Amino acid sequence: MSLRIEETDLLDADVRVFNIRNLKRVDAFIVLLTLVLAFVGVLTQYSASYGASSVLGTETEKSTFSQIFWKLFTGYSGKQIGFLGIGVLCAVVVACLDYRFLVAIGPVVYIVIVAMLVLTLFSPLGYAVRGARRWLDLGLIRIQPSEFSKLGLIFMLAWYGSRVGPKLQKLGYLLFAFVLVAIPCGLIFLQPSLSTAVALLPAALIMLYIAGCRLLHFFLLGLLVLFPATVVINQALDYEEIGPEAYNAKHYPLGIKLKETQVQRILTFILPNPDPKKTGYHALQARITVGSGQLAGKGFLKGTQTHLSFLPDFHTDFIFALLAEEWGFVGATAVIVLFLLFFQRGLSLAFSCPDPAGRLLGVGCASLLAFHAFTNMAVTVGLLPVTGMPLPFLSYGGSFYITTCLCVGCLLSIQVRKRFFQ
Repeated sequence: MSLRIEETDLLDADVRVFNIRNLKRVDAFIVLLTLVLAFVGVLTQYSASYGASSVLGTETEKSTFSQIFWKLFTGYSGKQIGFLGIGVLCAVVVACLDYRFLVAIGPVVYIVIVAMLVLTLFSPLGYAVRGARRWLDLGLIRIQPSEFSKLGLIFMLAWYGSRVGPKLQKLGYLLFAFVLVAIPCGLIFLQPSLSTAVALLPAALIMLYIAGCRLLHFFLLGLLVLFPATVVINQALDYEEIGPEAYNAKHYPLGIKLKETQVQRILTFILPNPDPKKTGYHALQARITVGSGQLAGKGFLKGTQTHLSFLPDFHTDFIFALLAEEWGFVGATAVIVLFLLFFQRGLSLAFSCPDPAGRLLGVGCASLLAFHAFTNMAVTVGLLPVTGMPLPFLSYGGSFYITTCLCVGCLLSIQVRKRFFQ
């Protein structure tokens, strides 16, 4: 006796939410690219941990294997390995989950993320560093809700876009989606963290476009997004004209006012000849560091601009400068190629999924990581203003590293389960 299963029966079938056997069917190519980029990140953080002793020859010449092994698991590289371990575990769990379950709980995740952002800003649990309340102190650990909000917003938009479907062509539905984006953006801006707030926009706009919104509405929405950029540039020019004291005393409409340090970063980019000892120091030193690597680089652990502390924050925001200095144009280009292959494969997996929810989720995750990679590298070489945008898999930082691995897990989950719709 044969049993005929209709397509509708397959789509309505009860599929297990968590299935560890899915790991046998994950995309090997994207896993390989992830591990290679993670390995490059650990090596780069290992170099960042050495300091001036590696350049002056006082440590590497005397180091034994045990000392090198100990150094690997301490400092930045040791913590990076820890972040990698947690991130891999998170990616494995997400890959075993049905991505439709993740999309289904998108509204819950979104509400939790917004609540965490509110707690960070207005509760005693909020922890401030350098005047910015971006961390939530939970006792044993401190997390950065703004980083997790990126993925939370992607879940929410994937749920919303797949639910409303063609209705997104109506302006009202599109405006509501914009409100969903504006709430976490506004809370993150108040921390203040302008770069993180801006990082939410590209992935959100791309997801709305893929979801099927009208080109006219998409264009108008893009113009609306340009409004904060106009406000930012006008404030920067105003600061340059009236001076810091008058700027700090002035009140701006809508309560949008940048901090003085943010204004100086923007002025450094839009005005020529920045002050090389103050506002333009980071941007200038980053370009010098990248250029000093030349074609083949100075060699592993031999970066002078970074290890001798000419370039600050070279283990976080300017990690690409450290890589370019030690591995040169060849090494930097190889890493760029790895990222391009990763993003191409991620988008390919997303678009190959017939399910709108899976397609939106995959596009959002790939776009988010692509924007971070492009912005970080562009800042390093002077194409964009200096901003704290981490480089996926390479920059030091636990919250964003885990977010990156969760994005990888989502892509793998989409690839495994797309066969249910074929």
